[in-house]
Amino acid sequence: MICPYCFDRAAARQLPYRCLMKAAGVRGGQPCEAERDDIWAEFMGPSVPPALRMRGPVFTAPRGLAGLRGGGPRAACPGCGVPTPVRVCRRCHNDLPSDYCDQDSRIIALVGAKASGKSTYVSVLVNELRNRVGRAYGASLAAMGSDTQRRDRELAEDLYDRLRLPDATRPTAMGFNDPLLYRLSLPRRGRLGEGSRHTALVFFDAAGEDLKSAEAMDRYTHYLGAADGVILLVDPLQLGSVRDRLPPGDGPPLPAVETPPQQIAADLAAQLRAHGRGGSRGQVSTPIAVAVTKTDALRPLLGPHSPLLRNAPHQGASFDEVGRLAVHEEMRSLMDGWDSGALYRQLERDFAKLSLFGVSALGAPPPSHAPADAPKSGPQPLRAEDPLLWLLGLRGLIPMQRPGKHAGKGARS
Repeated sequence: MICPYCFDRAAARQLPYRCLMKAAGVRGGQPCEAERDDIWAEFMGPSVPPALRMRGPVFTAPRGLAGLRGGGPRAACPGCGVPTPVRVCRRCHNDLPSDYCDQDSRIIALVGAKASGKSTYVSVLVNELRNRVGRAYGASLAAMGSDTQRRDRELAEDLYDRLRLPDATRPTAMGFNDPLLYRLSLPRRGRLGEGSRHTALVFFDAAGEDLKSAEAMDRYTHYLGAADGVILLVDPLQLGSVRDRLPPGDGPPLPAVETPPQQIAADLAAQLRAHGRGGSRGQVSTPIAVAVTKTDALRPLLGPHSPLLRNAPHQGASFDEVGRLAVHEEMRSLMDGWDSGALYRQLERDFAKLSLFGVSALGAPPPSHAPADAPKSGPQPLRAEDPLLWLLGLRGLIPMQRPGKHAGKGARS
């Protein structure tokens, strides 16, 4: 089990429990009193008020209790006798969703400069997995734990009901940013009949301010080291060479130029190497999906038949590798003209498994008079799901339609 908060690794049977502090025990009916949990408060950061440090006591279940592995039966608190199903990480004392330990987990690192659209992208990606993409693959997606359920509901209401873009992710100097936890259920067919395969997806959104230097990025080393795949969001509108190529118009104001994506990619590779993800040739083994965002703004630079202008069909409930390679080649051709192709050369040197993607979370730019709003038609995303599906396909979670041996060369996978 990998903790989705601090990424400590432990066997599920070794996890402690937290008392529910309910007056329903067998030892006089008195609930346990709250105790200071300084381990949890220190991990969460200085924004935790003193009153919230008082939480249910943490205890370790007796050895030999049957069924502990994988979220088994509840353990009785030694203080009040009340059984509790709440497990906590032994390192950071964060409560774990009751079903998190029951399935494999896939940690997806979401990295990008400030204003690259990470929060909006995640909200749209989740909606696509539940609807259009979920129908194609027979999949379902459910938020895990009360925190993710609340944030998931707030993000959906803001973006799809109120047509408001999510607020910027706060930097770690202001406190810890909780990950988003989801259970992805996919059909599984075998000799014994049909069933389901459940996988926990962990999305961790790093604030753009925390990526301005290698020192700041070091706060995320445990997160990056535990990641099964990285989605690096690149905002083309922050690149001077792209700004110069776009025709002038009445669209929303261009975003401020933040940390260059080439620098973020180099720092990311250095952090992953430091956690043993470097190969014999010095390339990082963690797969990276480089998603160029806001491709709707690049339409003047695209041909009428560009694959970036339409969503993948997902025929046969499988990921189309031929279509993925076509997108990769188009994005590589575009990047050759951006900063002399420096970003792609950097990525190619540092990562053994990489692929380029072009995505648009909204399908159109925000209104020029209200840059914090979504388009009036609501989000109409293009290829938002492709980077995640490619990473899941590499891990064998979804089938992939492989190109023929004469289909041409493309991204390393």
